[in-house]
Amino acid sequence: MPSAPFSPAQLAAVFPALSGFQFKAAGSYKSVYYVKQANGTDEVLKIVRLPIPRSTEEEQATYEQELGRVQREVAILAVCASPFVVKLGALPPHAVVIDGTPCFAYTEELLNGSDLASVISLGAGGPPTEAEIKTLLRCLVSAIQVLWRDHRVVHRDIKPGNIFSTRDANRPYVLIDLGIAYDVSVPGLTVRKTDFPHTPLYMAPEMIKADFRETMSYRSDLYAAGLSTYEFAAGVHPLARSGDTDVKTYIRVIQQEPAPLGKYRPEISDVLRKLVDQLLKKNPALRPANMALILSQIN
Repeated sequence: MPSAPFSPAQLAAVFPALSGFQFKAAGSYKSVYYVKQANGTDEVLKIVRLPIPRSTEEEQATYEQELGRVQREVAILAVCASPFVVKLGALPPHAVVIDGTPCFAYTEELLNGSDLASVISLGAGGPPTEAEIKTLLRCLVSAIQVLWRDHRVVHRDIKPGNIFSTRDANRPYVLIDLGIAYDVSVPGLTVRKTDFPHTPLYMAPEMIKADFRETMSYRSDLYAAGLSTYEFAAGVHPLARSGDTDVKTYIRVIQQEPAPLGKYRPEISDVLRKLVDQLLKKNPALRPANMALILSQIN
């Protein structure tokens, strides 16, 4: 259930250097606001409500899990050099107490444009051109390449809602929300190993397996990038069905082969259609593995 937003007065008391607090969205723990820095720069304020430490070992572990995830997210953003990953803003990450609630807060750059899910939903201007489809896939693969090569990080939640379509020709699509990103070089943060944060319709099939943490790699992100590109190109998600439960969705993800992209966009070049289709292979070993080669195919 989404958190109730803090009021502008509550926020102003804690963040005196910020103004113009405008609530944007909220999840179970995180709330997002548009704000203005003292120098006039518009940014995005992110506030994560931290569970109050409890007496039991598991409750304390849950608190540390949530804190660890947000700290990991901002640590990745602070060092990631890809222009296709969102950047931190001027307010450094720090712990705060807002109206008696322990929180962790920081700002990110404000990107002009809208998320790709909205672009797909509106469908304004008709289906995207092949050049636009290639641009999206190129930005996503470039971001995945840097996250994996430089940081051994898997985003884990690439989907149209976490891809921002900007008005900047130098970075037309930018990955946001690394809240459940996974660093394969350090121990996991999940308290109950049977739980895993994910978005069912965009998770790679191997992520459903019990031992997915031992085998996780950039190939799972490539699958999600291919799926997001397919949906952008075709205007439909190849596995989504109205009314499906999560269990039915998992079965589709594991067993159902997506229709070839050519069913919806036969006019697109063979190279691009086959590349997107191959990225959606159920077996990660059958997906393209050389990201430099992928980029050369869509340049």
